[in-house]
Amino acid sequence: MASIGSALGVGSGLDLTTLLSNLMAAESIPLTKLQSQEAGAQSKISAYGQLRSEIATLRDAVKNLAPAKFNGAGASSSATDIATATATNAAAKGTYSLEVLSLAKAEKAVSAALDDKSALVQPGQLTFTFGSVQGGVFVPGAGETKTVTIADGSNTLEGVRDAINEAEIGVSASLINDGSGTRLVLTALGTGAQQAFKITTTGSAGAGEPLSFLDYDPSTAPGYDAGTPAAPMSRLQAAADAQFKLDGLAISSAGNRVETAVDGVTLNLVKTGTSTITIRNDTSSGRAALQAVVDAYNKLLTTANTLAVNTPGATRGEAGSTGPLAGDSLVRDVLSRVRNEIFGPVNGATGPYTSLASIGVSFQADGTLKLDTARFDKAMASDADAIAGLFDPELYGEGRNIAERFAAQLDAVIDADGLIDARVDGLNASTKILQNQQEQLQNRLTQIEARYRAQFTALDSVLTQMNNTSSFLSQQLEALKNLGA
Repeated sequence: MASIGSALGVGSGLDLTTLLSNLMAAESIPLTKLQSQEAGAQSKISAYGQLRSEIATLRDAVKNLAPAKFNGAGASSSATDIATATATNAAAKGTYSLEVLSLAKAEKAVSAALDDKSALVQPGQLTFTFGSVQGGVFVPGAGETKTVTIADGSNTLEGVRDAINEAEIGVSASLINDGSGTRLVLTALGTGAQQAFKITTTGSAGAGEPLSFLDYDPSTAPGYDAGTPAAPMSRLQAAADAQFKLDGLAISSAGNRVETAVDGVTLNLVKTGTSTITIRNDTSSGRAALQAVVDAYNKLLTTANTLAVNTPGATRGEAGSTGPLAGDSLVRDVLSRVRNEIFGPVNGATGPYTSLASIGVSFQADGTLKLDTARFDKAMASDADAIAGLFDPELYGEGRNIAERFAAQLDAVIDADGLIDARVDGLNASTKILQNQQEQLQNRLTQIEARYRAQFTALDSVLTQMNNTSSFLSQQLEALKNLGA
């Protein structure tokens, strides 16, 4: 609406400015209603944004409910710099004395030094055979031999490195300049005595270092000595199994990650030394994951109650409390979905533990959730495998476990084109219509005000002339009166 700024009624003495303001206020009532409706729609859009955020937090907490969180067992090491340990439900509770004698190692070989990485070598082939050194002799393993071709045009020390790495044969190659020149270092990707490798070469005639300088037999190759040229290749590190004792029993392992020594226990050997491995009951990870769901739901409930509050005044005529989503069925729908998931059993699960409610998650009188930790710990002690199975993505079929099923219910509300988006899209469309209506009404009010102003200006002019005429006649009558005296 145009500003009512220029004064009216100056000549007539009438308060036409106030009259115009009052008239325009009455004319503007429909505009005020449209503005109020738009503000209400914007408030709802903002409220849906808050609701979406809280539901997303709950959804993320639900997705974190994974079987690994409910393994019911914990493992610790008294010396984590020597070894670390993890455990699953299959692990028997107790303590184990661990002594790490040596770590598993990968076979490493180093070539003679050439001038630089661009030094030419003859084209040809490198044949790798994996196996072990037994009694001073290399014994091939059961695996097939693998061949790497050094093509003409790529026959440099750098080209050899790249060809080996690109072939992905289980050996990595790198170049190191040790001051005497550039050397090719080959390292088996796997550790253990069975991962030693032997190299035989077939070179083609041509310029450059004969490819035979890369021949390598781990059983006869000399140990690397910085002062002695490696020809053909030196053994930088021998492949070896890890050697350790567990409660005095001697055990070897091809890798430093040991999963077979004790059922349900994985040992990660770090260095030589001794440590005590303790396997115990541990429900903390599952408890924390469930508590995160409980906390996220309770926060959602608080937000939902605030947004959907609809409390009448205490007395007649007294204003009550009304939230932007008061009466919105979506809020009730979301809370109902959660309640159904708390009590809904996993299809196919049997026994006492088939739902969140059965393992200690329950509603309180005020509608909030609570985790009964004592009940949960008791359930975990009774059958941790069954509880972990409730969150297994494969055990009962795709989409049937609690985490996937629960998350799907929430995704339907907050995902693109979900229930919230449908409502927000409708509100945005309504807002655009309201804005167009306001613009049209504003233009109409501008015209109305201009018409009123023109009419009042004309009225003021007429009254001013009449006042001037009245004043003139009064003066003339007074003059005639004085003449007759």
